Amino acid sequence: MTVILIGWFGTALYLINHGYISVNKNWKKPIYYTGNAIAASCLVLSSYYSDSWQAIVINCFWAFTSVLLLCGVDLSTLKIDKRIFHLIIAVMLLFFFGEVIVKQQLNLALLGWISAFTYSGCYLLFSAEKMLPRNYLCWNAFASLIILPQLWLDQNWPVVGMQICWAMISIYGAARRQEEVHLVQ
Repeated sequence: MTVILIGWFGTALYLINHGYISVNKNWKKPIYYTGNAIAASCLVLSSYYSDSWQAIVINCFWAFTSVLLLCGVDLSTLKIDKRIFHLIIAVMLLFFFGEVIVKQQLNLALLGWISAFTYSGCYLLFSAEKMLPRNYLCWNAFASLIILPQLWLDQNWPVVGMQICWAMISIYGAARRQEEVHLVQ
């Protein structure tokens, strides 16, 4: 029971934090990354008890990245490219749809791993200032929706609830940022 409460606390904190950057154009990085580090740690614990491996990977990555940023590591110096991120997602989606066509069944675990990669990749690109907030929010909406079937099978209810709200917050935040230019420094 305590683990479930910790999971719901992490869910609430993540949603508050995600809402914070979605509606506030002048958000403060230490507030955002501290909230993410705490929320991610809570969800790693609760997801472990659900054997929800995609959620564990996503939240370990977010916790690690957030702690690095809070310790002053400058991720903007990383040589990472959005095109590689897009290419990997495209290849993973081709595998997914290839299985749908060939085997005539949905590989929900693969869809969950596509979400895990999408969440982790876009969080890294956003944190390294190589992805605009609007694009980050759009990718978050995509990732949150495609992981839902796997989380449902895992019965990881705190994360299911979070993903539904996360998608709505992401879509709302992206819509509010229509004026962002499409160029990144």
